[in-house]
Amino acid sequence: MPKVVSRAAISSSDQATATASSQAILRTFYCLCGEFLLVIDRGLDKLPRRKTDESYVIRCKDGMDLPLQSARKFKLSAKEGSRCLVKRRDDKRLELRKSFMCSRCNTQVAYQTGPRPIGSDQFLYLLKGGVTEQQGRIPDDAFEGEDAVKLTEEEAAMRREMEAAEAARQDKMGEETKKQLERDRQNLQVGGSRDEKLDMGDQPY
Repeated sequence: MPKVVSRAAISSSDQATATASSQAILRTFYCLCGEFLLVIDRGLDKLPRRKTDESYVIRCKDGMDLPLQSARKFKLSAKEGSRCLVKRRDDKRLELRKSFMCSRCNTQVAYQTGPRPIGSDQFLYLLKGGVTEQQGRIPDDAFEGEDAVKLTEEEAAMRREMEAAEAARQDKMGEETKKQLERDRQNLQVGGSRDEKLDMGDQPY
């Protein structure tokens, strides 16, 4: 019988050329209660904002002007909430909203202006101050505009307790850990130098 010689090619992942997807940085966000909520391919500070309530606008479908209107790659882990009609002051139109809630604490974190399943509309709106990139830490804009609301004594005591706990955690953190976190933040370069072009069309904006 003839001798059979097998030939195999050995390749390594470090020899592969880098692709756009391999260089992409995914950002993870959590509800204020600590539950995982969102993975997205761009930082929230790079997303456009809605004028009416300053929500973050996540594009679910491509627009006409590519690549500035490319759909975002994201996954929202939330349950569907109720639907409602919203009427703004000095506006005769009614906006149909479908809310999305945290599956753990049942807090509304996002909405879209249509009754269809999540991501099937042109845009998804993420509520300002509703998510945080550091699990267990309240974002800076979570209580914006709350100074005009008088807090009860119990709420004020809870606020002081949370601030004291955060200060104690920061004091306990080592100096080297703080430097490493700062280096990590500086290394996260998401998106390009151009802002995303937003054309809402018939959307109430």
